[in-house]
Amino acid sequence: MSDNPNHECRRGRRCKSRVKTAAGTFHGALIDRPDALCRLCEDSAFEAIRELGEDYAGLCCYRFEDRSQSQGPKVGGTNPNPSIPVALGVDALMARIDDETLRWALRITRGDPVPDHHVLRVRACVATLGANLGTLVDLPKRRLPTLLPHPDGGDFLGLEEMDGVDAVLRLASFHHRAQTLMGEVETITWQRDPCPHCGRKALAASKDQEYVSCKGCGITWDSAHFAQLYNILDFERKVARA
Repeated sequence: MSDNPNHECRRGRRCKSRVKTAAGTFHGALIDRPDALCRLCEDSAFEAIRELGEDYAGLCCYRFEDRSQSQGPKVGGTNPNPSIPVALGVDALMARIDDETLRWALRITRGDPVPDHHVLRVRACVATLGANLGTLVDLPKRRLPTLLPHPDGGDFLGLEEMDGVDAVLRLASFHHRAQTLMGEVETITWQRDPCPHCGRKALAASKDQEYVSCKGCGITWDSAHFAQLYNILDFERKVARA
């Protein structure tokens, strides 16, 4: 990174390293490349993409269990099926994961063949993407076919300009949607100290202990910088008490 970064992280106010201005507004971390992600946002998105193969397999099981549990004895010639909306949501998300992982894997490999079976296909595409995430995020912008919302309701097939950052953010969002849909809740390890940015006791370590985030203001630090920051704050507290 250059000594004078002057571009904002593509995620803007949702950036994991966002900065609060004196006016109280948030903007993304400053980086040295236009239309890119800061390191923390990029690492988080990459981690989510690597999980998509397991997410897809989990959605398959979730859909089967949901539908099998909804099957019961017919009453008055009908078969109550209260879980159909959930199942349809699972089907739609699975279709998006399949389509998007295939789309971007084919761009990376320039058309290498993939398995016919949908679970194996998604796993193969995720493996390809996971091994080439740096290439993926740097893909140039192109007009690609995609489903767009129709003003009268529903979707229609149109063209949308997307680059590698769009691909990474879109794929990462599928992981979070899958986790939410299946009710997967990440175990949170809360920290005792208040957030040095907003003062709230809402600091939580990531599952791999590599990052610490504030669930209140959303600021994220990697573990090394967080330790360094708290060493400085602890020294200042000791000086103040003395």
